[in-house]
Amino acid sequence: MRTARDERLHELTLAYMEKDLLGTRWLWTVLLLMGIGILMTWFDSVLLTLLFPVAFLGSNLRYQVKKRQILESYVGEELATTYWQFWLVQNVVLSVTFAILLILTVDLSFWQIWGTILIILIPIYVVSEWWFKRRIRRDDPDFVSDQEVYKNV
Repeated sequence: MRTARDERLHELTLAYMEKDLLGTRWLWTVLLLMGIGILMTWFDSVLLTLLFPVAFLGSNLRYQVKKRQILESYVGEELATTYWQFWLVQNVVLSVTFAILLILTVDLSFWQIWGTILIILIPIYVVSEWWFKRRIRRDDPDFVSDQEVYKNV
């Protein structure tokens, strides 16, 4: 017999597998990122790197909408809205931080730019995920994180 957590994990895994072409086919993602790299070279603008977060958000949006619908049936609209709002705020903060860092480091070399960005963005992401999981697990004992869904795919 399946537990509520196993059932939720199964439904979220199916939703993740059904998401748009950009998110499910790594080849399309690689081609998109290569296209952004070509545009950066062609137009000689590092600011086109801002398309990276846009590409990620675009590829993940369909899954997040489906995830919200699934969670509403399990935890109710209020908690599902909390999940959704956290995802949205976290991604906006990470994208804005990325853009600010990119603009501030545009005069550095490629490796210095990406090193600086990763040194700052990774801790922000890790701390925000840790805080969110700790907070949500108090309210929802059957909580399933996106990382668990990705591992289950």
